[in-house]
Amino acid sequence: MKKIVLSSLFVAAVLGVHAQSSVTLHVNDVADGTAITAEIGCTFQDEKPIAEAVLKNGQAVFNLPVTEPRMIDFRVKGNDGRLLHMMTTKGENVSAYVTAKRIVSQGVEYINGNEEKQQVFDSPTHAEYMIKIGAFKSYLNLYNKAYHDAFKSVNDQINKAYEAKDTATVKALQQSAEYQQMVKFDSEFFKLLHEEYPKRFAANRETFWSPLMQLDTYTYFTPENRAGYDELSDAAKNSFYGKCLKEQVYPKGFMGQAYSEFDVLDQNGKKTPSRKLIKGKKYMLIDFWASWCRPCRAEIPNLKQVYADYAAKGLQIISVSLDRSDAAWKKALKEEQLPWPNGIDKSGIANAYKVQTIPAMFLVDVATGKIVGENLRGESLRNKLAELLK
Repeated sequence: MKKIVLSSLFVAAVLGVHAQSSVTLHVNDVADGTAITAEIGCTFQDEKPIAEAVLKNGQAVFNLPVTEPRMIDFRVKGNDGRLLHMMTTKGENVSAYVTAKRIVSQGVEYINGNEEKQQVFDSPTHAEYMIKIGAFKSYLNLYNKAYHDAFKSVNDQINKAYEAKDTATVKALQQSAEYQQMVKFDSEFFKLLHEEYPKRFAANRETFWSPLMQLDTYTYFTPENRAGYDELSDAAKNSFYGKCLKEQVYPKGFMGQAYSEFDVLDQNGKKTPSRKLIKGKKYMLIDFWASWCRPCRAEIPNLKQVYADYAAKGLQIISVSLDRSDAAWKKALKEEQLPWPNGIDKSGIANAYKVQTIPAMFLVDVATGKIVGENLRGESLRNKLAELLK
């Protein structure tokens, strides 16, 4: 009996090992002691880490609980940058090498991986990804960078003329041979992109690869992208990434539905239930945004104006940040000085509302608890509030 028990335990241990992917991540230019996270990529959801490891001697070792092929995004914990975008599956023992590349935008540092220096070994899944689309994406990035670098001078001159509102200079530059050549290269680039991607999607429509590739390629989806989903096989549609793609091309509407309650986690770490913040109010506007999102920041003056016009009449705005970095979020709060409650999403609030792109806004009738407006911005938001709060 003891032999049988020991044998069963051994089998369970072996199965446990093979039901995960072991990844040793070698990172240059990031200090030892830094925490690195791993999360599922290409879902268009606010994914939480599935594993975390601390760099020691330039290495971070992960045991990823994946039972089938998944895209994994590795990041410095709390940073919006991405060190590595890599496919793996159960049973693989992967070694990956990456060199950090830092970019500062609006005073915030993003720690990315230098694609030109990254290497992934012993992952047949990642190798297949590179063959199907990864290498082509890298080629497009190099192509794009090359022609932008080649025409940097004329671009800088035009931008400078635009800023100075010097229309005569802008017109003269646009008629130059250099500018015309740039337009030609730009046109050829987008022609290549729009022709090649659909071919690759169609060639893999029998498996999960096609929906994964579509999710990996596009930053947002419109009804025009439904054809790419509709042509998939049933197996591809029912795959993990097939279901993720369906949510993007056939998004669930929330009009008339009860809003999902949530806690607002403020910059001091205090949680306040949303229902408490809207007590005595008539309407609540839930605003999903992030410090790095330029359209979100551009919308803030409009939000401040509608808040000034309608707060006394029963409007409450609650802003929910999708920043990974607390520092970046708090810096933006200091700059924007938002006069309404705001918090950061640490519990999947955006997932409950199927947020695809930001800014995303939902208007709630407090009396009924139902959503009466989706993705209202600018004039459409002002008109809706004028109708409701006469």
